[in-house]
Amino acid sequence: MQTINLSRFIPAPIDIVFDEFTDHERLSDLPMAVSSTVVVPGKTEKNGLGAVRRLNAVVVQLREEITAFDRPRLMEYRIIWSFPKARHELGRVEFSEVNGGTRVTWSTVFTVELPIIGDRVDRAFSLLFSKVFATVLHQMEKRSVARAGREGR
Repeated sequence: MQTINLSRFIPAPIDIVFDEFTDHERLSDLPMAVSSTVVVPGKTEKNGLGAVRRLNAVVVQLREEITAFDRPRLMEYRIIWSFPKARHELGRVEFSEVNGGTRVTWSTVFTVELPIIGDRVDRAFSLLFSKVFATVLHQMEKRSVARAGREGR
């Protein structure tokens, strides 16, 4: 199993940061993404609890289900289908108010299930996903700061 933990300070209000992060279809704005769509809307809001998002990227394809959604503090998800095949134990993103903005902490635990070469692929995907997650957080920071500026907050 591989574990990725990232944390980033974003100089914008927690509600804006949470909204920008949980706008699943905006994942398609990333350079490596081909498309990102919500294929099943959440129970109380489109991107919320129970939502299923499909991400088509250059190297991977994923279907993820939102398993916890506590606005504006927490979102958890799990991969329910992937190519290449993976087992996913945890996807958790926590948001906390800090002086001058929001701290975002993102954790995931997974393994790629490929016979014989799985361990090497796991390490490669861990490095790849670490870079992807850092890119997602960077993009989200840019959008959050711009939106906070537009809203005068």
